[in-house]
Amino acid sequence: MFKYILFDFDGTLVDTNELIITALRETAKRFINRDLTQEDLNSILGKYLDDQMKHLSPENYRKMSDYYSMFYKKNQDAMVKEFCGIRDMLARLKDLGAKTAIVSAKEPGGIKHGLNLFKLDGYIDCIISAHDIQNNKPHPEPALKAMAALGAKPDETLLVGDSPYDVACAQNAGIKSVLVGWTIFPKESFLEASPDFYIDKPADLIEIVKSGCV
Repeated sequence: MFKYILFDFDGTLVDTNELIITALRETAKRFINRDLTQEDLNSILGKYLDDQMKHLSPENYRKMSDYYSMFYKKNQDAMVKEFCGIRDMLARLKDLGAKTAIVSAKEPGGIKHGLNLFKLDGYIDCIISAHDIQNNKPHPEPALKAMAALGAKPDETLLVGDSPYDVACAQNAGIKSVLVGWTIFPKESFLEASPDFYIDKPADLIEIVKSGCV
């Protein structure tokens, strides 16, 4: 079976989709008086916060990053949701003896807050956050650091995420990728990324893990 499962955080384990999009739109409206289109959002989702804001406004990105962070923290408890089936999936992975990690460009405080909010922290063995890496996905560094921390072998490792960046990170790290069907990215973008597996619901991951199909 696959013994080591690496998860993206936002949009994969925890439903932050509405909050992220609202925070991005509110920030852009406030600082550059711009209504972000879906194309605008697609071009920045999944990147470091500062890189997102630099893309929107190189002159104002620091203030925009600070405002986004403030808005996110203020609204996270009300707007962040738990994806249906995630808790059961993580519990079943633990029962199977699989080791898990989060690989995310998010700040560690935000990851831990989200895990604690939904009492998922007991299912995660390792967190690789923005503070632990120099290069974000699609660079392989986040996955490779998590694998080193877990003692994982490439042929026993999966990376589960909601974006083409997650798929590319897995490919660059020499491991298999799983793309989730509850992504906010447009379907054509992630199918073009050629993930090794695609799942419609969290429970589908268990059969992939148990099969160990490569």
